[in-house]
This record gives sequence, structure tokens and C-alpha cells, in this order.
Amino acid sequence: MRAARIVGPGAAEVVELPDPTPAADEVVVEVAFAAVCSTDRRLVRGGELIGRIPGHEIAGRLSDGTLVGVHPDTGCGRCPWCAAGQTNRCAQRRSVGIDRDGGFADKVVVPAAHVIPVDGVPAELVPLLEPLACTLHAATRLRAAAGESAVVVGGGAMGIFAMWALQARGLRVFVRQRSPQRRRQAQELGATGVIEASDDASVMDMPPDVVVVTAPGAESLAWALAHVAEGGRVHAFAGSPDGAPVDANIIHYRHLDLVGSTGSGLVDYRDALELVRSGVIDLARLPRTEIDLEGLPAAVATPGVGAALRTVVRLRREAA
Repeated sequence: MRAARIVGPGAAEVVELPDPTPAADEVVVEVAFAAVCSTDRRLVRGGELIGRIPGHEIAGRLSDGTLVGVHPDTGCGRCPWCAAGQTNRCAQRRSVGIDRDGGFADKVVVPAAHVIPVDGVPAELVPLLEPLACTLHAATRLRAAAGESAVVVGGGAMGIFAMWALQARGLRVFVRQRSPQRRRQAQELGATGVIEASDDASVMDMPPDVVVVTAPGAESLAWALAHVAEGGRVHAFAGSPDGAPVDANIIHYRHLDLVGSTGSGLVDYRDALELVRSGVIDLARLPRTEIDLEGLPAAVATPGVGAALRTVVRLRREAA
């Protein structure tokens, strides 16, 4: 089979490999589409996982032709977190595309419990369920409730997914973004309003109840803590390679809750699927571009800026 794997810092290449062999509790998924996440770019840039096939946003077919999505955060299956469907919190978590080979290949082996039938969703949109599930998990951590207001800091792909996740819960959502192009894009994709990076939150009628920080770095997190409402909640969604120190006094004196999360649970993935199936969230609106597997090494070596918010790799042709 063809596969794109990491060969060194900043480098991936397409190679021919034997088909993977599943264990007793695993299945083979013939990959149809896999989307490129910033995590994939970071893995390639770092080059530590030489030989690994990245890719954790996956759609494919089982041997009987069933269209499936892959929930990548696999757990031990025995702990309380796994029992609650929150495998991303399992101490023995192993993520597809990070700790084990992923979906930038013609075939991928996945634990059977993490393969979800996704009938009713176009195959090219199925990879987007995974990042949406991550933002739904964040909304749960924030206890986001209908009637509240929110700001999403960062208008990239995860910012838009977070906006849609919060809107699905009935919140008014503003997006804070430095780039004028991304501000316009967020408005077109449904933001209640947009905030320039140099502004405070004065475009809102009152401080937001919750803030989701999808942009890395200390400045974004500090802005959120300073501008969320007294007693508000802030989610540190973005990882920051150099860390993002905060002033504990702000949290202390303003009675704030600061939470974080990574990945999603099976329950979040299924929630994402139902929101898309029911039409509450229209993933087709997300600006994206499509490439073939041979174009992946160049795609993961670049920052991924521009109007397209997701690059989707087509591995096989789907029937119309």
C-alpha cells in the first residue's frame, strides 16, 4: 500500500509498505479521505517519530463497504474514563496517527470500538467530525449553556469549529482574530461579531461568559483572562510550544475558572456525528482544499495559511 510517513525533521515522503495486519480486536479501514491537522504538521516539523504514518482525521470503508469514521483517542477500555466514553483521559491512551500509525495511507488498522458508521454524512466531510468532537468536548468542559455569550480567540479551523460547537449549544459567539481576512471569513461562517486583536471586547454589550482560546501563546490566554466576565470560564484549547504563563492573581481576584482539554471521547464524536446528520452544523461550509497523497509531504511542511481552513487528502475515489 501507499503511505506517507515521517522520515526526518520537517520531512515526510510517500512510500510503498505491506498492508497492515489487524489484531483480534482491530479492523482494517480502507482510507477514502484524511484531513491535515496542525498536530500533523507539528509531528513532521519535530521529526521525533521517524517512520510514523500520521493522520488522525479519517474516513474510510470496511471490507463490507460500510462508510466509517475513526475516533483516534483509544484507551485501555477498563478504567472509569473509558467506561464513561472519555478515552482521551485514559492514562494509557494511544492516539491513532500519533502513538500508532494513522490515516495518511491506503489502509489503517484501528481498534474496532473506535470505528463509527457514519451513514448520512458525505465521505469527504467525515474527517471533519474529529476536530468538531474536540471542540464539543471543550464546550462540555466549559459548562457552556444556552443564552450565554462567548468569544473564540483565533479564527482558524479550530476557532470555527469551536464557534459552531458553542452555537449548537445556544450561545452568541464572537471571534477575536488579528487577520482581516480571517475576521471576514468568521463573519461569513456565522460569527455574531468579530473583534480585532488590538481591541478590547467593547463590540459586545457585556463581557463574555466564556472564552475559548484556540490561538497559541501567552498573549491570547492573557487577553481571555482579562476580558472574560467576572466569575467567567476560560478554556485553554491551544497548546503553546513555549508555554503560556498566566497571572494567577487575575484568576484569584476575578473568581475565574481556567480549564483545558485535548482530544475528545467517543461520546463527543457521536455527538458531533448527530449534530452534522441533523443539519444543526453544516461542515460543508468549512473552506477546504483537496490534494492527493503525493501532495501531502509538501502540505505538511507548510504552515497551512490562506483561505482554506482544512486540507483534505483523497486516498480513493468514492462513488457519486
